[in-house]
Amino acid sequence: MLLNLKTLHKPATLDEAAALLAQPGAYPLYGGAALQRSARDDVQSAVDLSALALDYVRDSESSLRLGSMLTLEQVRRACLERAEAHPRLGAIAAMLAEDMPETLRNTFTLGDLLVERDPQSATLTLLLALGAVVKRLDVDMHLTLNAWLGARENVAHYLIGHVRVPRGPQRAAVAYEKVSRTPADAPIVAAVACAEAHGAGRPYVVLALCGASPMPALQVDVAQALDAGADLDAALDRLVLDPPSDHWGSREYRAEIARVVARRALARALEEIG
Repeated sequence: MLLNLKTLHKPATLDEAAALLAQPGAYPLYGGAALQRSARDDVQSAVDLSALALDYVRDSESSLRLGSMLTLEQVRRACLERAEAHPRLGAIAAMLAEDMPETLRNTFTLGDLLVERDPQSATLTLLLALGAVVKRLDVDMHLTLNAWLGARENVAHYLIGHVRVPRGPQRAAVAYEKVSRTPADAPIVAAVACAEAHGAGRPYVVLALCGASPMPALQVDVAQALDAGADLDAALDRLVLDPPSDHWGSREYRAEIARVVARRALARALEEIG
């Protein structure tokens, strides 16, 4: 229960919203689902951002910009419309359909997803692998999703404009593998691998894991080893893991499973890219 929530603001301008969010105890309402799920007792005021026109979809030659007030179902549909020409965007549409039921996708927004920073989120793990960038409006800057997930301060005080997802080349393959209690459950450990073909050379590969560290994390050393010509098993020896230990699995279990799902995801992405 939000026992200390006293005030609801509805700013009419971006500057007003940024000033309100900078106050102690403030929390943004991109949709509100993240706040309801958090049950935080430190929230004193909520800032309704619905009047700021942040529910946009904007195309450019190299990327797709998705406004923070879009529901995840709107994000899924926008990506699905572009999936045929841009397989990386198609992967987002497919992941959202698998990661959340439609009822939640229609209430949960992209801003909610970013503020919640669920360490087991398969969608965040995919966006991380795809090189997504977050636009902050309060300080007019861009943050890689990697930096966003690693931020030590409270990201609820940031005002999010949009997420920019690079379209990538047409020859791209994205593979997702997870281990979970049941097929419908959130992953205990999951891996997303993205392979892209640039000309006739070796495919460019990105690997991201969740459940094997405090937040979804890129496995840069593994990708660099593959780029240098290492085989899959040798590259996986360079996994950097810091898994939690909880009722879903011990550190040792998560570390072992991380290698298994990473190998499966990488092998499938590389096979699909040819």
